[in-house]
Amino acid sequence: METPISSTNSKGVKVDSYDWESNSDSCSSSEDSQSNTFVSEDENNDVDGEKEGDGLVSSVDDSFRLLTDMEIMEMKFVSEDEAGQFYNAYAKAIGFSVRKYKSRPQKGNEMYVRWRTWVCSGEGKRNKKHLERTDRKRRHKAETRTGCGAKFRVCRMSKTMKNYVVTEFVSTHNHPLAAPHCVPFLRSHRRVDDADIAQVMAMRNVGMKPAQIMDYMTCQSGGFHNVGFTVKDLRNKLHSIRKEEIRNGDAEGALGYLSAQVSNDPLFFFKYTVDEDDRLETLFWTDGRSKMDYAAFGDVLVFDTTYRTNAYKKPFVILAGVSNNFTTTIFGCALLSKETEDTYNWVLSTFLEAMDGKRPISVVTDGDLAMRNAIRNIFPDVRHRLCSWHLERNAAKNVHIPEFVSDFTILMQMECDVEEFETLWADMVSHYGLETNTWVVEMYSDRERWAEAYLLGHFFAGMRSTQRCEGMNRYLNRFLTVRLRLFEFVQQYHRGLARMRVADAKAETATEHSTPVLITQLKSLEKNGTEVYTQYIFRFFQDEIQRASALIVARRVDEMERRLYFIEMYSHPESNWTVEYYPIDSRINCSCLMFESFGLPCCHMIVVMKYEHLPTIPPSLVMQRWTRRGRPLTQQPNVCQISRSISHMARYGILSSGYKLMSFYASHAQDSFEDARQMEHEMTSWMRKRWEMGKNKECNTEIGKSSDGQILFGVGDPPVVKTKGNPGKKSSAQHSRNPRKCSHCKCRGHDKRTCPKLSSKHPIDDLPI
Repeated sequence: METPISSTNSKGVKVDSYDWESNSDSCSSSEDSQSNTFVSEDENNDVDGEKEGDGLVSSVDDSFRLLTDMEIMEMKFVSEDEAGQFYNAYAKAIGFSVRKYKSRPQKGNEMYVRWRTWVCSGEGKRNKKHLERTDRKRRHKAETRTGCGAKFRVCRMSKTMKNYVVTEFVSTHNHPLAAPHCVPFLRSHRRVDDADIAQVMAMRNVGMKPAQIMDYMTCQSGGFHNVGFTVKDLRNKLHSIRKEEIRNGDAEGALGYLSAQVSNDPLFFFKYTVDEDDRLETLFWTDGRSKMDYAAFGDVLVFDTTYRTNAYKKPFVILAGVSNNFTTTIFGCALLSKETEDTYNWVLSTFLEAMDGKRPISVVTDGDLAMRNAIRNIFPDVRHRLCSWHLERNAAKNVHIPEFVSDFTILMQMECDVEEFETLWADMVSHYGLETNTWVVEMYSDRERWAEAYLLGHFFAGMRSTQRCEGMNRYLNRFLTVRLRLFEFVQQYHRGLARMRVADAKAETATEHSTPVLITQLKSLEKNGTEVYTQYIFRFFQDEIQRASALIVARRVDEMERRLYFIEMYSHPESNWTVEYYPIDSRINCSCLMFESFGLPCCHMIVVMKYEHLPTIPPSLVMQRWTRRGRPLTQQPNVCQISRSISHMARYGILSSGYKLMSFYASHAQDSFEDARQMEHEMTSWMRKRWEMGKNKECNTEIGKSSDGQILFGVGDPPVVKTKGNPGKKSSAQHSRNPRKCSHCKCRGHDKRTCPKLSSKHPIDDLPI
């Protein structure tokens, strides 16, 4: 029976060595042998004279260097992995890289190996066939094999079937060992482990680039040599994770992700179509919060198309509106393959299906003909307005007269009656001699969709253009890039949407927990406005109260059921308005039609309220969508019920935040640091065992795929499409006016990799003489 000898060897690490007779052929040992547990360098806390930071690591490295061959031969390990970890840690301290060599599986139990050998990475020689090739287009990689004979071999004990013993160890090398500052670049010492992946993915999901992640982890670990991998390793790992996420196809991954959202959000809705080749064609989706927002604020719909937000150049359509805090709210979005009338018909029909058939009152879009025809087909009774910003830009493009563009913009936004508009338009066209201009004639025939004179009195919630969608496009461009695959696209879109909703929550908090300062003399009306409207909308109402001070009541006419007030501007009697007041129900109408257009009482109405001594705003002049309760209480989003189960990434973030405070306190004293590290090692070991036990039972449900990788939808990836919109800056050299030159022959039309002069020449010819 072997007698364990508890000793502290020259490296300063307490290990259990054994008196035993090694037999490399039989690998036999007593059944009662006790196995020692290998103590890795980062688990050691008993090093004498250790210092904080790098001093601890340096001390452990020195202890590995002082290990003798006999001490290593006497070690035992509970598993093959543990033996490999020891030899790799030893190699890191000495200054070389290792790799697995040969092994033999255990008879009757192939889950275990009978014996395993690790060798130095310099073992062996490169095959000569790689050196004798004459058709190479790239230079040879540098030689790394030197025929080094260093090796480490362990064998499983035949009787106990528990421990691995060292049967062969060769410590001599035939090549120089790496200096300490070069060791982190050796192959076997560069590995992105599971804990690193969790931290990296948390940072990548918020938009950090690999170089930024690497800088953070270098600072966090106390230096590059403690990170354990390079930027290139990190990029490669992220690329492999990206490939794994879409292993069944990009479209499959995206649809799987959207399908998984349904389990977290019962109101989540998505729908898609495929082409004749079963490739994804169009895709629409919306979540529960967007559907609740549309139920409250869906009276005005604005949507526009943006381009180059994904790898397939699919046009991205955002359907948005404005909330009671005057912030943009997104009702839904879609990815299109074609910008045809049929495609837009499908988008709007699907949008109606998702929103339970509720139709908007008004729609604001750009001047795309296919989009206009689809609105006429799906929303025949809606009031359609063309974007003023697009019209102004088109005016500058089609009529190259700067003065005309300025006059056209003024006339487009002028609040006047139809007769005055017709007169001013005729005078303007005649002045610039544009009677036969095709674009001018077309705009005049379509004036009911853009001229304020024709749109006055129709509710548009203060929107004259698609700038809210344009603003959303600019905002989402922080998250969406041209190289994003569909699976990444839908994830990044939801991340941007969540951050955008923070602005609405912030405005709602300001409304509920602060009170605007009263600055006018109509304290009763103004105070009532703070109680009724959200804080942002109240600013508009307060401005109208201030404007009322410049107005006077020229005269009043009393009729049977109403009173007519004729309002004039002080010192400008030519500016006048007529206001109707019905005393029975305190209903007020004004000729300016601001309430019908924007939903707030105008300054002329406020003059009548003051004249009638009304202490509060009449209920008929309070539009529900602008109030503090614009979203009904039954439709308030409950973020606590979005998901019953917390995702892996959320759990990781919660634990990281929780342990951060403990780490802060423990890092201020050496004894506290040692105690905290010891507890961390024990907890980590325990949790790792639980993780390994349950690893085979996990299902990858977060991305909507079955555990065995089965394809759920059978939808192929879409092709790259051609769009109507501006494709932006062309990055391909073959499409630019000045294509790039080949760095070898200086000719255009190809690069060095495809250079015809290099393809017929051996790479050795490029070497300097």
